[in-house]
Amino acid sequence: MDIHDSAGWAAPGPDDDLPVLPDHPLRDEDDILAVMLSLVGPERAGPPALWLVLLDAEGMMLPVVLPLVGIPLQPDLGQVRQVVVAMADILAHDAPGGSLAAAIVRAAGGDRGSFERTWEHVLRTAAADRGVRVSAVVAVGEHRARVLGT
Repeated sequence: MDIHDSAGWAAPGPDDDLPVLPDHPLRDEDDILAVMLSLVGPERAGPPALWLVLLDAEGMMLPVVLPLVGIPLQPDLGQVRQVVVAMADILAHDAPGGSLAAAIVRAAGGDRGSFERTWEHVLRTAAADRGVRVSAVVAVGEHRARVLGT
């Protein structure tokens, strides 16, 4: 049986519920928030997680989505730096001038709580250390979501 069709993979499986990547540039933080909500979906009510996506220099989303599930309440800067190094390598190779966008997810979150502020600070610090531009950091909770500012 051929599992390919003209559009790519067509085999049924657990990824059938993944949203389609946007076919337009993500121009602002509200666009990024909307995409993150679509990606995270029902995981909004799950364990704490950090979702990372990459954008090229024009704001087009790369087919790279990294959900890190079960993140600790207190981030470790060294570990976050390791993740950012990997993302920076992808950007340097596939999307020079691109950026990183992140969603900090927890069921009771979605606002500027200490968990979200701490994770945002560590993520932005790790990105700055590596010279990676951050397009947006959003907080996503089960019942609310917002763009976080610096």
